[in-house]
Amino acid sequence: MRRTKKVLYLVEDTESAQFRYRVKNVIEALKDSSMWLADSVKTDDFSDSDLDEVDLVVILRQTEKNGKILKAIEAAHKRGLKVLFDLDDLIFDYRDLMVLMKGTGSKNIVYWMGYIWGIKRIAKKVDGFITTNGFLAKKIKRSFSRPCSVILNSLNSKQIKVANESLKDKKHDGFTIGYFSGSPTHTKDLRLIESEIFKFLDKYEDVKLEIVGYVEPSVEMKKRIDDKRVEIFELVDYLEQIRMTAKVDVNIAPLVINDFTNSKSELKFFEAAVVETVTIASPNYSFKKAISDGENGFLARPDEWCNKLEYLYENSSESRKIAKKAYEYVLKNYYGEKFTKEVEEAYNYFLES
Repeated sequence: MRRTKKVLYLVEDTESAQFRYRVKNVIEALKDSSMWLADSVKTDDFSDSDLDEVDLVVILRQTEKNGKILKAIEAAHKRGLKVLFDLDDLIFDYRDLMVLMKGTGSKNIVYWMGYIWGIKRIAKKVDGFITTNGFLAKKIKRSFSRPCSVILNSLNSKQIKVANESLKDKKHDGFTIGYFSGSPTHTKDLRLIESEIFKFLDKYEDVKLEIVGYVEPSVEMKKRIDDKRVEIFELVDYLEQIRMTAKVDVNIAPLVINDFTNSKSELKFFEAAVVETVTIASPNYSFKKAISDGENGFLARPDEWCNKLEYLYENSSESRKIAKKAYEYVLKNYYGEKFTKEVEEAYNYFLES
């Protein structure tokens, strides 16, 4: 006897971070649900029989290239099924694109214009949307005049296991700032606070900055790399990143605040909190929702970073208390029963509307 309801995800691949956050973690969470179960199939492998015993279809963000997604939507609609589009980024409006791509070269603009065109082809055919935060949900509703529910990004059991292992040997020498960069677009975010970071490094001799992932070092940063005050590591997988985050004293998440960064999720906060590492973040929409300044982390405007880093450096016992509160908050909100319920409610909303 099958459970009451089933959701089927159409995905482009199963190796991306998007798949992990938006599909794999959700499927895992629903193993504890008495209402829903979930499965996924690659769009290129989709056949009409995949819709058997399915109640809802969700397309993970991808662009229409060859008509296969539109055919899948048509097949679902013929069976009376609602189809949703999971969009986790502000990548569906040409006007926003021009702001994002300014100064990056015409080849990027041409590529992303084609990508958005493919996104819009799908968006016009679906019945609603799923996204990662309320700010992006409002943008989606305004653009497509259809309902949108929020399912937060979340943690999975492998991350929890690695985090718990990492917490057993959480010992630090000196004071290390960690910056985990996901893509080259984050260079301008780090540049926003570079002078504040260097002011802090110059004041305290036992402080280091470790950067993991993509970065384009400025002249000033290159000097500090030569002085061994800044170290850059290659991008690592998401589990190794948790281990590395456990070894730093503070995790920084600077952002140039605009519509794009307000559309980003708070994963840099919860992935640090799960190993009891304090985060200082720019006050975008998601960080402001998750972080209570001074209680479970810190929010900082561009001229506040040095002072907040100094506070953590000078108050190690208070830093540990804040890290514990962040850990408790994250396990409650991004993993387990509360997250499972959030997913159930999002799906139920569309079946009942």
